[in-house]
Amino acid sequence: MAKTEAPPVMTAPSPELTERRYVYNGQAGGERHNLAARGNRPVKRRKQSPFNIIALVVTVSLLIVFYVWNKITVNQLVWEVNDLQTQHQKILAANEILRAEINKKSTLERIVKVATEQLSMIAPKEQPHLFEVDQELLDRVVEE
Repeated sequence: MAKTEAPPVMTAPSPELTERRYVYNGQAGGERHNLAARGNRPVKRRKQSPFNIIALVVTVSLLIVFYVWNKITVNQLVWEVNDLQTQHQKILAANEILRAEINKKSTLERIVKVATEQLSMIAPKEQPHLFEVDQELLDRVVEE
């Protein structure tokens, strides 16, 4: 029968191998103390002051109020702009109607008709003659 070997027994590593403490000069040193490792301190929550909480609530409330006020004001301005654009379009349409009426009433045929029927005017039988006026003569007459 073959002799079986027992598995190697794990031993605790020596203190020199488990902990190395370095100091600024880079040399390993320090002694291992048998003191228990210190745990973390319990977390203490700082109490918030009531003034800070109230200030935060007031600030958030004011921001909300200003936001809503701004939205309402912008909506009112948009409505006013739409109303003014509608009025502007109506005025432009009325202007176009008036221009069309002016063009209709200022035709030469209509003017001749009104002149002959309502004002009892007659059309000239001969063309008017154009003559030129001497500018120097006109200036002398105006000065006197």
